[in-house]
Amino acid sequence: MHGGGMMMVTGSSYGQMPYGGRSESRMRDHLSENVKRMRQIQRQSREREASAHQPVKALWKSEKYSGITSKIKEDIQRPPSAPRPKSATFLRAHSRTGPSIKNISRPCTPDPPAEKLTVPPARCSSEIKFNRNDVDFIRVNGISAKHQTIKRSPSVNALDDLKKKEEEEYNKHRRGAVPKYLQVRKEQWKKTEEDRVANTPDPEMPPGHRLLPEKERHETLKLLLTKEKELVNELSALPLRMDTFRIRSQKQELEGKIAEIDEAKKIFNRPKVFVKVNS
Repeated sequence: MHGGGMMMVTGSSYGQMPYGGRSESRMRDHLSENVKRMRQIQRQSREREASAHQPVKALWKSEKYSGITSKIKEDIQRPPSAPRPKSATFLRAHSRTGPSIKNISRPCTPDPPAEKLTVPPARCSSEIKFNRNDVDFIRVNGISAKHQTIKRSPSVNALDDLKKKEEEEYNKHRRGAVPKYLQVRKEQWKKTEEDRVANTPDPEMPPGHRLLPEKERHETLKLLLTKEKELVNELSALPLRMDTFRIRSQKQELEGKIAEIDEAKKIFNRPKVFVKVNS
């Protein structure tokens, strides 16, 4: 023991320690453990053999049914019945055929009359002589195959006719020209757009008024010009001397009408003319 409080281990005491730092007294004794395990297995085996030789405990049965015998036991102990003679061949192949049916001779079919025969009978086959001609069947077949037309189904023919008709219509069509249906559709689009613009309310239109159509505006302007020309002619026809009151009042009236027409012309010369709706 030093002053620092540490204990020194000598070389002799360190040499007595086994590998791993454990003593011999703490090591497991595998041999004794194996012997104990073997004796335990033998003891369990003897107990199983002793329990196997014990009589089996009878099943519990109610006293109410003690005098009733088992029907299954009666069926097992009953001797088998004798087989029926007809059931041995019941529903078997050829069960209805027997030696009596097989030995019955059937009459032969009589030969038909000679005038009704299309093929000579077999007994006359040795007497038949064939007339053979020297014909080159390969050449004949080649010629017939060359001049034979191919038969096609109706559907294929109809498809070819339709294709040919489409090609003819395509060739007849004038290139560079607008088709008629497109022209008609273009006119319909134009008319629809005009109707839409005509029915769209103008934001500049005051309430209680309506937009005067362009045709009606031009007609009104034409009438105003005609009326103005007539008034100017009447004014020119008046005498130069305004001595009487009637002539002066007539001149003033004509000049007033011409001024009103001039103002109306300014109004109807506008691109949009709104007219008050009569309620």
